[in-house]
Amino acid sequence: MINSNKYLEEIILGIFDTYITSDPFEICDCLNIKVIRSNLGNEIKGFFQRTSTNYEIIHIHNKLNYPESKYVCAHELGHAILHTDLSIGFFIENQLQIKNRYEIEADKFAAILLLPNEISFECRYMNLEQLSSYYNVPIQLIKYKYNLDKDYEI
Repeated sequence: MINSNKYLEEIILGIFDTYITSDPFEICDCLNIKVIRSNLGNEIKGFFQRTSTNYEIIHIHNKLNYPESKYVCAHELGHAILHTDLSIGFFIENQLQIKNRYEIEADKFAAILLLPNEISFECRYMNLEQLSSYYNVPIQLIKYKYNLDKDYEI
């Protein structure tokens, strides 16, 4: 696992400098990663797949709204870029390990990709729930990006 947010920031800065976007869907297009929307059932929002011929696919549940889809795409893009040696089989077989390691890293990647470096002026008095709603991302991403704890108010 990559321990440094600085390392993730450098990767994302390189992506932005190369492709001039932080939109995960546009980045997938640039990297030739196919995004497929389909019904993934009641529990799966998305997953990343690399085929035996190195064809890369991000699967996103078609019932998600746009902000949720964007977050899932950013998270799975994190797996595609950071976890190049792992397959979907590894994630299925090692669910407890990945929740504590690879999933957190993919969420940190998504947080850095999707959120601005500084909390905007109009948000300075918002709590975590309000920030999450304002930026349309899960609360955990707000915590990762800005190093906030549960009771923090800006």
